[in-house]
Amino acid sequence: MNPSAWACPTEAEPRVAGTVLTVQLPGQKAQSLSITALAALPPTTLTQRQTVASSGSSSTDRAVVYTGVLLRDVLTNAGFASATDRSARTSIVEAVASDGYRAVFSWGELFNGLAGEQAMVITAQDGKTLDVAVGPLALRSLADLRPGPRHVRNLCALIVRGP
Repeated sequence: MNPSAWACPTEAEPRVAGTVLTVQLPGQKAQSLSITALAALPPTTLTQRQTVASSGSSSTDRAVVYTGVLLRDVLTNAGFASATDRSARTSIVEAVASDGYRAVFSWGELFNGLAGEQAMVITAQDGKTLDVAVGPLALRSLADLRPGPRHVRNLCALIVRGP
């Protein structure tokens, strides 16, 4: 399926061709990003260790390698959260999936905490682009103790809410 044809529950109008992610800052028109625009941001590769339990008492450890860009880099590139902008500090960021699922981050987590080093917009996993069930984009917060609640498959929008 063509990613630009995907519906995002945050958008009232059809997407611009090639758009895979929109970023909405308070009081501004939404910005449309393509895979090429995301690729121009500083690349990040993070590895997550997972333990997979099998039948019986055995388990296997494996590493999953995610490639993409840090969430805060996407937001900064869109013009959000200058280090001197005190009003941004009370903002929250909603990551929205095409099915309406949402995960929320505070400014402090992304720009003043360790979570910002591991919250990423994912474009590839284990060296392969994401399949249609998960992508073209996903978001994970790898610093979370339980990564499931803030794993957003088919990420389509980032909305900043605040002053």
